[in-house]
Amino acid sequence: MRFAVIAMEILFFLVVAYFALYVLLELRILLISRKLGRGQSHAPARPALSVPSVLSASDFFPPVAVLLPICNETSVIDRLVPAVCELDYPPNLLEILVLDDSTDETSDRAFALVASHAACGCPVRYLKRNSRTGFKAENLRYGVSHAQADFFAVFDADFVPPPDFLLQTIPCFKNDKLGYLQTGIGYINRDASFLTKFQAAEMQHQQFVTAGLRADGNMASLSGSSCVWRRTCLEALGGWNATTATEDVDIGYRAQLDDWEYAYLKDVVSLSVLPETVSAFRIQRERWGRGLLHSAFRHGMRIFRRRMSMTKRLYAISMMFSSLLLVSIYCLFLLTLPLTWAKPFEGTAFGVVCMLFFVLVAVWGAGNVAASQMWEALGKGGSALKKCLGLYGYIAMFLPMSLYYSAGGVRALMGVYEEFNTTPKGKDETSFVKPQIDAVLFYGEVFSFFYSCAALAVAAYTKYYSMLPFNITACVAFAMVLYWGWRDKAARAGKTYAGH
Repeated sequence: MRFAVIAMEILFFLVVAYFALYVLLELRILLISRKLGRGQSHAPARPALSVPSVLSASDFFPPVAVLLPICNETSVIDRLVPAVCELDYPPNLLEILVLDDSTDETSDRAFALVASHAACGCPVRYLKRNSRTGFKAENLRYGVSHAQADFFAVFDADFVPPPDFLLQTIPCFKNDKLGYLQTGIGYINRDASFLTKFQAAEMQHQQFVTAGLRADGNMASLSGSSCVWRRTCLEALGGWNATTATEDVDIGYRAQLDDWEYAYLKDVVSLSVLPETVSAFRIQRERWGRGLLHSAFRHGMRIFRRRMSMTKRLYAISMMFSSLLLVSIYCLFLLTLPLTWAKPFEGTAFGVVCMLFFVLVAVWGAGNVAASQMWEALGKGGSALKKCLGLYGYIAMFLPMSLYYSAGGVRALMGVYEEFNTTPKGKDETSFVKPQIDAVLFYGEVFSFFYSCAALAVAAYTKYYSMLPFNITACVAFAMVLYWGWRDKAARAGKTYAGH
């Protein structure tokens, strides 16, 4: 018994040490990003670009293909195709490919939209494979095989790029070493609920970190939409990999590990849509966790074989294995009950480590808000108390996320790499057929809520309160997602009844 408790204590201390290192590395990058933002705030506004009436030899307008992979996206397809057809670029050097993997009425709508815009002179084509083998990755490869372009812009179905997107991004590729380019992402529905505000704040934080990583010359994780790829880079890498659930992250790692440069343009912003229901959110994050961990373990050893400074190696490891941190946080959550029940602690070491962990969490959360100005996503205005509650809710939401990423990690260890569950958006969220993993994650939330309640009860019984803040936060967090899930289910049932 004593040996088991000591082993759990050591594991607890290791998780806290891992988190401390991650916080220190991220705070440094956030400071770099903040300085970078301040420097850019005094820069002149980006000039309004347009295609010249007559192209000269000095103009850089290479052939570009815009790839639009879609799959059962009825709620957003009417917005996507018209927006992309408004892109400003020489029509004879542009081709837009709608890559349809849909099995519902989205196909008819997409075909009609393409036909309508093509009839008006837009260089847009509709392509549909015979089977959905390989999901999004193979769909993109299929699109590349049907295009003649030197560069490929990729947009998921829920994205709306600005008209000058290509004019702002393509000139960057005058640098022959630049393999791909990522741009900023905004969210149309970020204020729909606290769940969407949380996601918007988290994504804004990630983009802020990416800007700092790029400025400091470190590796960064790629978002698979609102980006541009060089054909020669794609061909050198062998294209997207269909054996992973996050093909975008995988190919981004491979590009950087093969010494291709990347660029990040935070001021070129495409608008996207966030999941508004807990089901869609948890399904998305489980897939991300599964794919991120699979990619990390697939490519992680290459970091140790590359020649780089210790600082850059630490950043590469922390970035690539950031999802593992969430898994370890859920492991820490599971340790709280047995450690509180055993109450074997002698001296103050465990209490000090617990206090250090809570301080680190507070510093990390406050640093995120102060550096990346997440109040814009969480909501401006309000009293200081309301802001503190918003920050507390933001931090608390990482506990349900740790469950989802842990489930994804377990499935990755079980060899479930390729399962790709499309994340529904908008009205599609109330009608999509949920995969089995959704029910598993729901029961995981129920278990986690009662587990945190049990830990609170044990703490009251043993009068050992070191982990009390953590358990209260877990109880609140899992209660929130369970309540939202119940509310979503009630709304879905109401719509179904009204439809009949």
